[in-house]
Amino acid sequence: MNAEGNTPLRSNRSSKEMPVDETYLPPRKAVHPSEQGKWTSIFYLSLLWIFIILVVGLTFWGIKYYS
Repeated sequence: MNAEGNTPLRSNRSSKEMPVDETYLPPRKAVHPSEQGKWTSIFYLSLLWIFIILVVGLTFWGIKYYS
């Protein structure tokens, strides 16, 4: 009872139902890059500046009060 014009065969139907996916999704790291390196450098620079300010401040304080 299957007429060629009415319903497609099963082999023909599978090729029409499953289109080839040609879209490309980049990896998550490319879309959402990590900011870990940025925060690490900010942390180390802030530690360096705090140390420099502490040394300069203690030096001036020592010269002022113990000279």
